[in-house]
Amino acid sequence: MFYKASLFSLCLLSAGSFADTIYGTVELTHLTPTQAESTWQRENQVVPRYPMKLAQKGIAGCGIFKVNVDAEGTTKSIMLVNSVPKRVIEKPAARVIEEWDWTLVEGKSAASEEKLIRLDFCLGASSEEEAHQLCKQQASMACE
Repeated sequence: MFYKASLFSLCLLSAGSFADTIYGTVELTHLTPTQAESTWQRENQVVPRYPMKLAQKGIAGCGIFKVNVDAEGTTKSIMLVNSVPKRVIEKPAARVIEEWDWTLVEGKSAASEEKLIRLDFCLGASSEEEAHQLCKQQASMACE
């Protein structure tokens, strides 16, 4: 899912041009357990939406979150482990995670699971393809 907005809504412009468009996207990485090893997976496996508050402020960055899912598949807690910029993305990202519904992976027994996930919020590309590539690069760097 790509967020698309005029530069005017994201940052100050020089020369007064409002015709430019920038693109952003979100990259989700399952750190532990890996997606293949998980007991619970997100019911809807689409890319998370870029939080509007971050996009409007032109904020890009990353966050690592500890997410606890109980034996019924309910998110019990979301804790920020680390982020860049510090603490700015915590609330908007947590709202994204809170919206997720969890489904038990076929063949697994229902049990609580602690997940470590990373969300990268990438902004500033001139096309959807470029946004996706920039986010893949950002997700390979340290989030500290």
